[in-house]
Amino acid sequence: MYQWRKGIASWECGKTLYISVPFTWLMDEAEKMAELHKGPVLIGGPGSMQPNQKCPGFEPLLFHNPSATFTTRGCPNGCGFCAVPKLEPEFKEIPDFRPAPIICDNNFTAASRKHQERVVERLKVFTLVDFNQGLECGRFKPELADLLGNLHCKVRFAFDHVSFESKVKAAIDLCRKRTTKNIGIYVLIGFNDSPADARYRLELVRSWGIRPNAMRFQPLDAKKKNAYVAPGWTELELMRMMNYYNKLRWLEHVRYEEFEYRVGEENQGHLFETEAS
Repeated sequence: MYQWRKGIASWECGKTLYISVPFTWLMDEAEKMAELHKGPVLIGGPGSMQPNQKCPGFEPLLFHNPSATFTTRGCPNGCGFCAVPKLEPEFKEIPDFRPAPIICDNNFTAASRKHQERVVERLKVFTLVDFNQGLECGRFKPELADLLGNLHCKVRFAFDHVSFESKVKAAIDLCRKRTTKNIGIYVLIGFNDSPADARYRLELVRSWGIRPNAMRFQPLDAKKKNAYVAPGWTELELMRMMNYYNKLRWLEHVRYEEFEYRVGEENQGHLFETEAS
């Protein structure tokens, strides 16, 4: 279910090469691929930062993960860190969506009750449904919680700013009571916050019995992944925080203060015992 294609997806239809780019920092690679192709080329995907293009006869998402689908497009919120308003400026429902167990909607909670019921009915055939992109805490109400409770599902929420604390906690409590206990929390770091603020949110999620998924902010025009360092942050602190909190499955017994991250060793952290311990 979770086998996403790593990087660019490409395929040919006739003489035309289609290139789907998931991230802006892969655009240079996509353009090099286009230069090598002798024939028409169409470059799209979120990384192009252009509104979604229709591809008659096939669905680009299938080339990234055939187990994923969209039942809606767009989001009414327009958050400053998010590319969706530019890529999908209009929120719309897809009545004839392709049923699949990974739901990639940017804001399923903004859909009409009729559409939500239609989606749940079609998803009942799957043994596990993953609302992969997260549900909006403020729109997660008892009626929707009960509806999603008809599925065996994993639900994800986002904790993007400390001001959302009460809404996030309320959504988690409601979800645990009426939907599922299989919950994930995305925590955006490095955007309009400080290291102390980010750690507060990450530790708060832990105190609620959930391992947080730290997500480092990437500018919408990023040419290189993880190149941006927000004011008040350092590259070391960003990498350290990402490395620690996204490996809590193995580091649960280690305090953050005792965790050392060495730049250049992205795939592993280093632990050291302090004299006090």
